[in-house]
Amino acid sequence: MATAGDVFISYASDTKPLAEELTRALETQGIEPWVDFRNLRPGQRWPEELERAVENAEWFLILVGAHSRATLRQEAEWSAALTRTWADREKRLLPIVFGQGEPPPFLRNWVPLRVNPEAEALTWTRRVVDELRSHRDEAGHRLPKGREERQNRLEEIRQAVEALREADQDIPPARPEPSR
Repeated sequence: MATAGDVFISYASDTKPLAEELTRALETQGIEPWVDFRNLRPGQRWPEELERAVENAEWFLILVGAHSRATLRQEAEWSAALTRTWADREKRLLPIVFGQGEPPPFLRNWVPLRVNPEAEALTWTRRVVDELRSHRDEAGHRLPKGREERQNRLEEIRQAVEALREADQDIPPARPEPSR
């Protein structure tokens, strides 16, 4: 499923207790989400940390309550999440709407997961985990994210190209590999 930081949680002040509950539930499933109250530390540069978290995330969970009001920070998170999901089809956005809340206009193109934490106190976080897993199964494999994984994949491609070149002597040899 997801690894550390693959799930980015954005919330408004009225949904912070729900974000905390969801964070604990994901952690019990072996998922370590990125959420500001756990991952931001004094002295860090918030825009750089946001950029790193958004880059690493496969999932963006945007929590919306009936009284949610976006702060400038949350608007920046939402903008970054939207930009990434439009640019990279491997990334997913899941609005989680609590109670009778309505998603903000920019989220109306996504089908939200509607939950009622009062009526579903013991099950709503499980519904979120199940949703993440069901989309993961549909998506199949993911592209490697880590630098080492990318380097290994590039090396595999380079070797395949060399094998093709050896099979067809008319293709010029590959450029020497740059030093690292």
